[in-house]
Amino acid sequence: MFKSSNFKYFYPTLSESWILVLVFVFLGSLVGGVGALLVKNTALSTSISYILTMIPPFWYIAAKAKKNANPVLEAPTYVWIDKPHFGKLGALPLFVLLAFAVWALSIVTEPLVSWIPMPDLIKEAFDAAFDASKPVDLIVSTAILAPICEELLCRGNMMRGILVQKGVVKAILWSAFIFALIHFNPWQAIPAFILGCFFGWIYYKTHSIWACIFMHFVNNATSAALTLLLPDMGANETLSSVMGKGTYAVVYFSALAILCAIIYLLYKKLDSYDKVASFEVQCDPQEPGLGGEKADDSL
Repeated sequence: MFKSSNFKYFYPTLSESWILVLVFVFLGSLVGGVGALLVKNTALSTSISYILTMIPPFWYIAAKAKKNANPVLEAPTYVWIDKPHFGKLGALPLFVLLAFAVWALSIVTEPLVSWIPMPDLIKEAFDAAFDASKPVDLIVSTAILAPICEELLCRGNMMRGILVQKGVVKAILWSAFIFALIHFNPWQAIPAFILGCFFGWIYYKTHSIWACIFMHFVNNATSAALTLLLPDMGANETLSSVMGKGTYAVVYFSALAILCAIIYLLYKKLDSYDKVASFEVQCDPQEPGLGGEKADDSL
């Protein structure tokens, strides 16, 4: 039986992270693809297919975590998935700043999308995923399931493990690269990589997986809301294509200024890793079966 408290015992190396990617790409796509065929006419078809796609990688994580938490081990080790510290800001001001940062970053990175024309196949996939005729499915799959699953996978597992093994910079870059890769969409890859780097930096500075999930939620919920409010807006349309050049320039440079100001404020107000050291490997000799007390059930 899998327990959520076991997940902290698996902090994958870079090579193990790539195994996770392969499990997601091959097994996850297979299970999700079969599921999509079986539920294609249901009201929550996209959400169900997404959940099925995520089962294989999270099953792999759970199996490895359970093995590493085995009480016969002399001293199981773990790294916290969520051990938040918000420096001088506090949770509420931080989350407000993160929301504005995500909106600003989305505007600033939007021109990068135009570098790669959207293929018809990708456009069809986007139109299917962002189907305004199924609003509940759209909100559940993009604004709820995707932020939780993808952040737990990319930041809560992969980045956490790579950080221990390779250091902060490599952990942020590799997890962001994998985050962009698993979207299977070259048109979306560059903005997803930049967003992934920002999410990773915030995870490193706060050690809060919920901060990452919240940012991902803001990004995806905004896209879902635009789809529902502007159903005639094509998947490949950008702000620059619907605004005049002068208006767009004002919006773009305002977003850039807001983004820079927020990043500077976060840099100054959030504690550094060296000060809190919350990603250090912890030794847990008090596991059941080793003569100690019951293990902590938190992540």
